[in-house]
Amino acid sequence: MLIPSDMSSIRGPAAPARIAAAWLLLTVSFVVAGGCRADPTLNIVLVTFDTTRADHIGCYGKATASTPHIDALAHEGVRFDRTYSSVPITLPSHTTILTGTYPMAHGVRDNGLFVLSDDKITLAEILRGEGYRTAAAIGSYPLQAKFGLDQGFDLFDDEIAQQYQDFRGRKLLPKARLFFDERPAARVNEAVVPWLEANHRGPFFLWVHYFDPHRPFEPPPPYDQLFLGDLYSGEIAYSDECFGQLVAQLKRLGVWDRTVVVFTADHGEGIGEHNELTHSILAYNSTLRVPLIIRMPNGLRGTVVEERVGTVDIAPTLLELAGVPVPEHIQGRSLVPELAGAVRPPAPLYAETLSPRLSHGWGELRAFFDGDYKLVYGPRTELFNLKMDPDELNDLMNVEPEVAKRLEGKLARFIKSHAASEVQQVDPVDQETREHLAALGYVQGSAGDGATIHEEMRQDGAVPQVRVLDINLLSMAKQLSFQNKPLHAKAVVNTLLERNPDDPTSLEMLAAANLELGLVDEALATVNKIRGLYPDGTAVSARLMLQLGMVYHYRGDNETALEMLTGSQAKEPSALGHFLIGTVVSAMGNDREYVGWLESALALDPAYAPARMALAIYFDRHGDPERAEEEFRRCIDDQPYFPRPYYNFGAFLVAQGRVAEAPVYFTRAVELDPSFAIARYALVATSVATGRMEDAKQHYLTMRKLVPDSDETEMARRLLEEG
Repeated sequence: MLIPSDMSSIRGPAAPARIAAAWLLLTVSFVVAGGCRADPTLNIVLVTFDTTRADHIGCYGKATASTPHIDALAHEGVRFDRTYSSVPITLPSHTTILTGTYPMAHGVRDNGLFVLSDDKITLAEILRGEGYRTAAAIGSYPLQAKFGLDQGFDLFDDEIAQQYQDFRGRKLLPKARLFFDERPAARVNEAVVPWLEANHRGPFFLWVHYFDPHRPFEPPPPYDQLFLGDLYSGEIAYSDECFGQLVAQLKRLGVWDRTVVVFTADHGEGIGEHNELTHSILAYNSTLRVPLIIRMPNGLRGTVVEERVGTVDIAPTLLELAGVPVPEHIQGRSLVPELAGAVRPPAPLYAETLSPRLSHGWGELRAFFDGDYKLVYGPRTELFNLKMDPDELNDLMNVEPEVAKRLEGKLARFIKSHAASEVQQVDPVDQETREHLAALGYVQGSAGDGATIHEEMRQDGAVPQVRVLDINLLSMAKQLSFQNKPLHAKAVVNTLLERNPDDPTSLEMLAAANLELGLVDEALATVNKIRGLYPDGTAVSARLMLQLGMVYHYRGDNETALEMLTGSQAKEPSALGHFLIGTVVSAMGNDREYVGWLESALALDPAYAPARMALAIYFDRHGDPERAEEEFRRCIDDQPYFPRPYYNFGAFLVAQGRVAEAPVYFTRAVELDPSFAIARYALVATSVATGRMEDAKQHYLTMRKLVPDSDETEMARRLLEEG
């Protein structure tokens, strides 16, 4: 029986967790304001939704929302009506939540460009030093352990990779129509349930991050149909369902009545307000205002706090509730008085987005909340009275200049008093990080590479409020590209190039669209233009060289393909690049070089499954079955959610005469990829070979439902007729 090998695969990334030392503090029990007693035995659960606006949740006033579990939490706890993030970007915002400090103190200013240093102290480190067991599970790439937020966690589960791409970045395995570096909320829950089972006798601190409300808005059924006209709310509704499952688990374990639960978000989403579709570029409340609900055992129920607070206040609040002294370096203020019913004047709050400068070379924005006013300082400074103008539509700079001047002075003093240092260096972004962030919609240029950040008020650079339209067009082009609409994407990119003909990111997207349309020569001309404009080289041109190399390979021009691929690897070496070079040299008949390139790919990334699988197939075909089996098994161990190695190992077992062992591997392959037609055919074939005709018929009927038009289904039909 011949079961062919399948090699269409590229693996997703994984990052190891770092180990950080705990911050030790003395345990102290004390009575806090209003009679709320600190309790060192309280468990703490922090749930953060990504990209979630407060005004899209039922208890915050959205009548069409489906958020029953969040609403129930608000009914059992205290809802803070006006809560603001310190930065509308995932990694720096979560860093503020987990350190209780502002970005100029913790030093994380954007996704991908920064790593939280070991000398910064996290909430998890402090609580672990007090005897808490600590765990976290996150849903997206910007929060992976390599960026530093794993400090203090016994378990930090950041295994978000769930599918592979081809050399053009296309997804090969279905994952509920999500981008490759997002883990659905249900999978996030699955990652921490075993830990909860083992550690719920506490006290424990658990952080759970649901990324789903982030673009692209693709909620799973039934929310994709229930919210057909508002898919963003559908994502929030799905996340709410998963939050409810987590609450049910806490109740099932019997720990609900001794657990503090905090629900919040890292930032909001523009959804077209102030011309911003997404987030990170502007500093309006559309992306800064977030929900915050704190539920305490035996605490106030159904209470609403109207006064302004910040996500910077979460860490000191939780420490005080746990009876732990709040370290002096923490810059937020505890909200325990509000949880006990007290009313206090709101403290000034700070927010920023340096991303326009760091990612695009434009100006930066720093915001300051004081009383009823909010100042947005930058190339176009704006002043708003939030009490009279909550939507920030009426700029008062020319109407109340004395207020603006007073707030500018306060902002300058606030920055100086809260900054950890005056100058911060920005490290260059590696190609892997740049590509992962781009896949999530974060357009990362090289403007920030090697730059320094001065903690001062600046008004130079392009006006982000004006240039945000470019980001909208880039986001639109990227979305069209992922929807396999290259002609539409090209039209949008051409509009961008009319505004800025030499923009390397736009040129990259034009070349990519031309590749999708089969216009290889036009794509090559665009790559050469990029290389001419930026002679020092950019990650953009290197990646396009990789893509073009494979296109030439598919067209039969292996000499040109090899030239482009090796040139790409000279600039940006990667396991993928070495693997693709191996593919080309194999087609040119050079087996020795082929093995060498596979081994060099694995030297760069030992868990790179396509190279490991190709090596296993090579050894099988060249008479070394023991080495082949060793490589197959390691590939499966390294990437247990990748179906191709399961199928190919099953095919190998059949070829070795071990037919009875093979079906379990074919079965696992189709569990991971239900549309994997050749693996389903293999189940039919092995069932026929072992005389299990009823099983063979059932497998065939499943094929007729799932892959009715495939060649493999026709092959299965003939095999059954012959049998």
